[in-house]
Amino acid sequence: MSVIVLVAWLVTAGLGSYLGTVWIRHGGLRQRGAGVTRLPVWLVLGHVALAVTGLCAWLLFLLGHTRASAWAACAVVLIVASFGFMMLFRWLPSSGLHARADTTAERHFPFTAVVAHGACAVATIVLVLVTLVPR
Repeated sequence: MSVIVLVAWLVTAGLGSYLGTVWIRHGGLRQRGAGVTRLPVWLVLGHVALAVTGLCAWLLFLLGHTRASAWAACAVVLIVASFGFMMLFRWLPSSGLHARADTTAERHFPFTAVVAHGACAVATIVLVLVTLVPR
């Protein structure tokens, strides 16, 4: 089961990397000027850095079989999810029918990629909890 968690986490990371690439390509790192992005760099980079930290903690669990690192990964992934929800709620106004005039970088996110990233993230969190909670 723990290897399935790793695969889910890597798929989620791959989708997130794609979204990050789209965001950067459309000027997301340029924080100057109105309308460039609704996503602060600290939020995006914090989301990425914590996700990588959690993934490393999960790898430590897989390699060293230490439950403490698995629980650390669980705690970190919950913080990552909260950052993800903050970004989702900032992205939603640029994704609707009335967003045609929106010029933000995140306006270019494909809806299916956002949904897939979120669904894989939820699956990863559930799988982490199912793996860790004793039966």
